Amino acid sequence: MEEFELSFKNKYVRMWIIWVLPVIFLSTPLLFLVPTKYEWVVTFIPITAVLIFYSWYKWDKRGR
Repeated sequence: MEEFELSFKNKYVRMWIIWVLPVIFLSTPLLFLVPTKYEWVVTFIPITAVLIFYSWYKWDKRGR
């Protein structure tokens, strides 16, 4: 099993912190500000960001 390094030296940790974490932090207050009718849109944004990150991760790992 490969060892996982949880630091900024790891490219995947850097990309998670740069792209996914801000999306989650910005969508949290939006969840309370939008009307109940549109809450599904706000919850869809972080899910999409995580799916894009995961697909990029798999694509990058396969290319090695």
